[in-house]
Amino acid sequence: MSEYHQPGYGPSPGGPQQPYGPPQQGWPGAPGGGYGYPGAPQPGGHGYGSHPPAPSSGPAMWSHLGALLTVTAGTMMCCGLGAFLGWIYPLSLRGNERHKHDPYVRHHATQALNYGITQAIMAALGVVLYFSSALIFAAAATEQQRNSAGLAVPLLTIIVIFGSYALSGVVCAVIGTVKATRGELWTYPRLIAWPLSKG
Repeated sequence: MSEYHQPGYGPSPGGPQQPYGPPQQGWPGAPGGGYGYPGAPQPGGHGYGSHPPAPSSGPAMWSHLGALLTVTAGTMMCCGLGAFLGWIYPLSLRGNERHKHDPYVRHHATQALNYGITQAIMAALGVVLYFSSALIFAAAATEQQRNSAGLAVPLLTIIVIFGSYALSGVVCAVIGTVKATRGELWTYPRLIAWPLSKG
C-alpha cells in the first residue's frame, strides 16, 4: 500500500502522488517545500499578487503622515495654525537631496504637498467667510436680530461645511499613508488636493 494511502481511498495508482485533501507543504515536487499548486504563496513570499514594499516607502509614507499630523495636531495645539502649515513637511521632503531624484517619493510628496496647500487655502477661506458673515450680520441686522440667535445659523453652517471638508481630507491623507506604506501609487481626489504642483 502506498505511503500516501488515506482512509476511504484505494492505494494511489502509479506510485507516490500528491495526497488527497488540501495541498501539503513538503510533498514531492513542491518547489522549496511550499504549497504545490500554481500561484500559491511560498514560504517567505508576500501572498497573492502582492509585492514587497518599495525601498523608499518610508519617506513616501511620512510625506502624507507629516502633512496630516501638521494639519490635525498642529491645529489643535496652536489655535488653528497647523491648518495653514501642512505643506511644509512634504515640500522639504521632496526637495531633500536624498529623495529629489526618487520618482516614488516625489510622487507621494507632491500629492501630500497639494493636500497641504489645498487645506491651507480652504482654512483661509473658512476664516474669511466666518468673520465676514459675522460682520455683515452685525451691520445689517436690527437690534432685535442682534439680540437673538440669528447669527448662529450662518456661522454654524460654515463650521459644519468646512469641518466636513477637513474630515474628508483627513480620511484621504490616511489612505495616502497606507498606500505609500504598501508601495502603491495613489492620487488624492481633486476636491481634496488641487493639482497645483506637478511631480
